[in-house]
Amino acid sequence: MKGDVCLKKKWLMYVGAGIGMGILCLFTLTGKERPTLPVQSPQHVTLISDVDVAKTPSETVKRPLIEQLRIELSHFNEPMPDMTEWLQTRVSAYDSKNELLSVIQTDLDQDGVANEWVTVLVEDILDEQTGLVQERKSYGVIIDFDEDNQYTLQYLHFSSANNGRTKVMTIDDLTGDSKPEVVWVSINSGAHTTFSEYTVSSWVGRKLETYVGAAVIASESKAEIRDRKLQLSGGLIGSVGAGPWQQEFTETYEVVENTLKRTERVYVQSPTPYHRLINGMWAESHGYRDQALRDYSEAINMQAASYQDYAFIFEGEWVQGGMNSDKEAEFDRTIKRFSMLRKELLTEVNRGVDQHNACVSAKKKAGFDKAWLTYLNAPAGYANPHWEEGTICSDIALLEQ
Repeated sequence: MKGDVCLKKKWLMYVGAGIGMGILCLFTLTGKERPTLPVQSPQHVTLISDVDVAKTPSETVKRPLIEQLRIELSHFNEPMPDMTEWLQTRVSAYDSKNELLSVIQTDLDQDGVANEWVTVLVEDILDEQTGLVQERKSYGVIIDFDEDNQYTLQYLHFSSANNGRTKVMTIDDLTGDSKPEVVWVSINSGAHTTFSEYTVSSWVGRKLETYVGAAVIASESKAEIRDRKLQLSGGLIGSVGAGPWQQEFTETYEVVENTLKRTERVYVQSPTPYHRLINGMWAESHGYRDQALRDYSEAINMQAASYQDYAFIFEGEWVQGGMNSDKEAEFDRTIKRFSMLRKELLTEVNRGVDQHNACVSAKKKAGFDKAWLTYLNAPAGYANPHWEEGTICSDIALLEQ
């Protein structure tokens, strides 16, 4: 029995040793270390946890563009040899399109030194979840190097709807003080039409100040500064729903009491009595009364026009011009009567009669009837003014949609 027991013990020892060697070989073959647990000091553990792990670019938190530029500019105390190059290298990390900058060095304060730089900068705004570009912000920027050898950066933030499509249109004097203003233009493309929005800023006491108001025009064909005035041509809306009655016009904007104000709208062509009437009402709206009276008179005396190229809303349906001669003739007569009403209204106002009483008198002289409204609102398209009995004598600018 004792011999059997001894044999069993030896056999178990051999088996145990074999299993142990097998496990060791298994760890070696799988490339894993043996499960040893060396003792480490608390200090060593702390050092390991403090090791900086390199972050991917998406994990790196950048300062906003304007803030970063201001910090870097504060380190300079002498003029840069090339502001454009300096800005381009800084902005490239914020603009995925890496668009070339247009930087204008100028003398905004007219002190005899061109120590101001004007430009537009674009910054991508990323989605926090995906890291993709969510929108593109654009800033109108003026950088100034003052007599204390310090750079300052001031900016104007444009609407994100423009998606970074902003530029400096020109730098010119719009106020007559011999100091130039900065005219910015932002582009916003809709489904059918591109709109241009103009904003004007001045540099007063080394501060960027932007005038109230903006000039917006659809399908711009021309933009220029003439006699310290901003003139924009265009106005056509590309949507079919705007209608075929549209005519291109030129608008004039001036800086009046710190406001960018529209002071004139003139249509390039007025081929029908309706168009001549509209032109006259815009002249009246902007204070050109003599021109308005001439336009109203011409609308009254114009020969009946062909409306084949236009369209109407008759009895709730869109009807091509030339299809209903009787209703088109009534439309023509109504437009001429309405032109007479507006002429009488303006004549009474010129005599000093208040607006309300002038309207009552003009309606009576022209024989106004509610039935006019059907034909005044017959031109198809939302680009046309919509008239109601209470607005017959109103300023057309109040009806603009």
